[in-house]
Order: sequence, then C-alpha cells, then structure tokens
Amino acid sequence: MSVTTINNIQLQLGRFGIPILLTLGNVGNLFTAWILIRTVKQRANPCALYLLCASLANWMIINTLLVSTYYGIDHIEPVHKSNILCKLRWYGGYVLFIASRNFMIAACVDRWALCSQNPKIRSFSQSKIAHRVTFIIIISSALMNICFFSFFDNSSGRCATNPLYTLAYTSYSLTFIGILPSSLMILFGFLARYNLTKIRLRVQPVDGDRARGIQIHKRDHDLMKMLFGEVLVFCVTTCPFPCSLLYNYLTASITSSKTPIRIAIESLINFIIQPLLTFTYCCTQFYV
Repeated sequence: MSVTTINNIQLQLGRFGIPILLTLGNVGNLFTAWILIRTVKQRANPCALYLLCASLANWMIINTLLVSTYYGIDHIEPVHKSNILCKLRWYGGYVLFIASRNFMIAACVDRWALCSQNPKIRSFSQSKIAHRVTFIIIISSALMNICFFSFFDNSSGRCATNPLYTLAYTSYSLTFIGILPSSLMILFGFLARYNLTKIRLRVQPVDGDRARGIQIHKRDHDLMKMLFGEVLVFCVTTCPFPCSLLYNYLTASITSSKTPIRIAIESLINFIIQPLLTFTYCCTQFYV
C-alpha cells in the first residue's frame, strides 16, 4: 500500500465519517436533552440533570470542534492563521470535554449514593446538591484548563502543541482525559451495581407489593444497563487518545528517521483516534 493510498483513505474517512458523526450527534443529543428536560420538570432528579448537562456539552463540542475539523479537511482552518483563535479553540474544547466527563462522573456518583444504605452518603443524591455540583463542575472545568493558553500556539505555522509544553500536555491528557475519568466511572458504576444487588437481596416483595417490587427491579436494571453502556462506550472511544499522545511523545525524537509509509500510517491511526473515536462518544450517548 502506497503513501498516496493511505493519505486518500484518511481523506475519505474525514469527508464521509465526520458528517455521519455530526448527524448522529445532533439528532441524538437533541433527543436526549428533550427527554431529560421533561424528566427534570416532572420530578427533581439529580442524575437526569447531570446527564442533561453532559448532553448539552457534547452538543456544543460537535458543533464547534467537529465542524472546525471537517472544515479543515479541504480548507485552512482559521486557527492556523490566528494565534488567539488557536489558543481559544483548544482551551474552549478542553473545557467542554472535561465538563462532559465530570458530569458523567457525577452521574455515576449520584447512582452510587442513591443506592447506598448510609444516610449521609445517600444525602448526596438531592436536587439542591446537584445544582451546586453542576456550578462547581462548570467553574472548575474553566479554571483547570487555563494552562492550554500556554500549551498551544501557531508559531510553527500550524496550531499545535508548543514544544516546550509537550510533556505537560501529554501528562495532562493522559491523566484527566484517559485514566482518571475512566477509573472513576468504572469504580462508582460497580459500587452502584453492588449496592443495588444488596438492596434486591434485602427487599422481598409480597402480595400487593409484588408488582411494585418488579417495577423497581426493572427500573434499576435499565438504569444500570444504561450507566454501564455509557461507561463502556466512553472507555473504548476515549482511552486510545491519551495513549496515542504518549506514543507520539515517546517517538518524537526519532521522527526524522521514520519512513514516509510509517508516517502516513501513524497519521491515519491518529486521525481515526482523533477526531473520529474521540468524538464518537459525544455523538452516540443517545443510542447506547
């Protein structure tokens, strides 16, 4: 397979793959938001609020960053011409990415707290607490990503990582995009599942309560299935991104010795991981 063929595959993936993600993402996130808004209006539900905020963040991600990426396939993106736009693009993008992940973590923690037998832990799953947590997530996501104004610039003619901060950016992404969110979602997801299992063993519906007991069981089962499904999709689509960054950092010193075919293959793999896989999670939440 020639370099030209590999480059053409990457080009066609961008031209046809990104529009599919945009369509799925816009339809899915709007439907998700509509359903969750109705849920929040009918009954104060902290988990629904977190998922609604995550859905809105994902919708903004795909209609800014993904649209910008699609435009850059056949055009020169404005971020490569303006240093300010370059910094704002990466700062704003990571604010939304981190916020979306934090809202999902909060949803997992809420499900764990709701099923806990400890009253103090269970008190976390309250509407007033959810509003405070939502505010904290938004503010903290904005503050913790200020470093991206230093991480990125277009001094090389392209909007890319400043060589002075490559290690810092790689470490940051590996921790806050890959390891930490996935670990916390999996941890609290399994803890919630464990608490639900203990509740089912304790509750034995009889006579008139039998129908209600089955209904609760089904609702809990559907909730856990949705939760684990979203966590699984997140891990599969997001974890390769920091791994790719780490590989690129470790092999940066031998870039000059790489063959053209290796460079083309690595470029194709990086494109599949970012943007295609990275944005897939933001587009498929409704379909899980």
